[in-house]
Amino acid sequence: MQQQLDLDLAEQFKTIQPELADIDVNYIALVVGLVKERATFIVDFWNLSHFFFASPTSYDEKASKKALKEDTADILNKVIELVNTTEDFKVENLQANIKGWITDSDIGFGKVMMPLRLALVGALQGPDVFDIMFLIGKEETVKRIRALVKSIN
Repeated sequence: MQQQLDLDLAEQFKTIQPELADIDVNYIALVVGLVKERATFIVDFWNLSHFFFASPTSYDEKASKKALKEDTADILNKVIELVNTTEDFKVENLQANIKGWITDSDIGFGKVMMPLRLALVGALQGPDVFDIMFLIGKEETVKRIRALVKSIN
C-alpha cells in the first residue's frame, strides 16, 4: 500500500520535473518515501530531494561556518576510508561503521555528521544521512565527500 502510494507520487513528480526524465521511477519512489512527510504538494519534492539526483554545486554559507572546523578535512578523509571499506553497502552497516568509529574515537557526533551532511546535500537539511548515502551509492558518496574536502583545502 505504502509502496504503491510512493510509486504513484513518484510518477507524478517525474512528469513535472524535467531533471528526472531519465531516472528510474522506482528510485524516485524510494526518494519520495523519505521526503513526502515534509512535503505539502508534489512541487515541494524537488526542494526536499534534489540532492538525491545531483551533487551539490555549492555549500550553504551559514551551514559551512557551523559545520567546518580545522580538523574537518582529516575527519572526512577517515569517513571516506570507512565508506570504502564497508563491504555490504547498507544503511545498517554504514551506521554501525561510522557511528562505531565516532564513539571509539571519542569525537562528537556533530563534528562528523554535520560536515558529512554538508558534503552530501550542500546544506544541513534532508533525511537521515545514512539513507542518503545508501540511495546515492558508495561511489557518489565518496565523490561528494572528496569534493567538500577539496573545497576546504
